Amino acid sequence: AHADRVSIEVCDTGIGIAQEAQVKIFQPFTQAGAGITRQFGGTGLGLALTYNLCEAMKGRLTISSEVGFGSQFCADLPLPTHLPATRHAPLTGEVIAITNAGSGLTELLTTLLPHWGLTPRCYSQDDDMSGQTPDLLITDCPECLFRLRPTISSPILVVTAYGNFMPSEEVAALAPLQQQARPLSRNALYQILQRNLHCGTPLIQAPVQVEAAPLAHRARILLVEDNPVNQLVAKGMLSKMGCKVIVAAHGGEALKLLEDQGFDMVLMDCNMPVMDGYEASRQIRRSGRWPDLPIVALTANAMSEERERCRAAGMNDYLAKPFRREELNALLDLWVPKTSPL
Repeated sequence: AHADRVSIEVCDTGIGIAQEAQVKIFQPFTQAGAGITRQFGGTGLGLALTYNLCEAMKGRLTISSEVGFGSQFCADLPLPTHLPATRHAPLTGEVIAITNAGSGLTELLTTLLPHWGLTPRCYSQDDDMSGQTPDLLITDCPECLFRLRPTISSPILVVTAYGNFMPSEEVAALAPLQQQARPLSRNALYQILQRNLHCGTPLIQAPVQVEAAPLAHRARILLVEDNPVNQLVAKGMLSKMGCKVIVAAHGGEALKLLEDQGFDMVLMDCNMPVMDGYEASRQIRRSGRWPDLPIVALTANAMSEERERCRAAGMNDYLAKPFRREELNALLDLWVPKTSPL
């Protein structure tokens, strides 16, 4: 905070952005790199939207970057401070973290917990934890919990992606255990710590919503999509329709999966890094090995020319984003009849 302004800085240690690209980086649908073999980048809208929001708030968004050394973006906004920041009461207790290397959980905990009087002890999932009696164990490695639970009776917090929550029967077997979706907010983390360190009571379980059992496995679907949120949404929809979903992050991964496994349908995003959906579809058709495999394009471009481009690449059908569950179900009915063998 600076008097009646606030500066928000976001830094990374990525590939950096060339000087000539920085001039146009805030323009809509612009990326620093392009082409089907690019490794980084999205739709080219995020920075443009952020820039316009800053301008609308009478602020500004600036960039400082050097190729090979990462980038720094700074949003400078006229936001006066009306109330002091809320100070949380200090906590006491022992917290242990078991994390995968590079997951970011260690950095998060070692940054936040000292503000509340706690010093977490961090271990890898291969370390010997016998004899440990922490007040709370925090981990992003659910696969190691069945090995640890016989020797550690402490409450467990599992931090994971929303779509990767452990099933209710495993949660019950490992109780007391709570799952929290990434990104783990500061307030949510404090409240969990407060319940376990201040009161000494086990984690309170949220009520489990029981949905109707999904259909028997209806089909094997190869979902080719690089955006994690889009992966999560599509996989959730398909799973509830009784489909087994395998995810590939780009066309190159999809081709490798097709070599090793059988699928009833491919849902192919069109714009992806490394190899886009058009090129992947062309290679699938060119090989002649999967002539009857339905390929359905997933794209945010609803123009008629886009549909023709998809068909020219060898795709059978087209689904515009954002799509509804009913639209996805209709595609399954058309291209993967319920009687289709796995």
